[in-house]
Amino acid sequence: MAALAIAALIGWGCIIGATEVVESLRSGVLNNRKGPDILAAEQPVLYWALISFYTAATLTAAGLALLVMAIAVRDLIRAQGADQ
Repeated sequence: MAALAIAALIGWGCIIGATEVVESLRSGVLNNRKGPDILAAEQPVLYWALISFYTAATLTAAGLALLVMAIAVRDLIRAQGADQ
């Protein structure tokens, strides 16, 4: 059950990250919370590098969430089969 909770938490983070990436692509502005915002028109190389990095990180985290969820479900199915 703890693994399912961890998978859900990682999945929730992926949803938040994906909405940030989509919003940045829609607006053309990368909201930099620790400094000035990065505009696609003013700094296209930096903007696209960071968007690519954030997208790759979000997809990697989503894969990790799916892996943890699959392991947790497999273990729950095995535990249920052992009880019978």
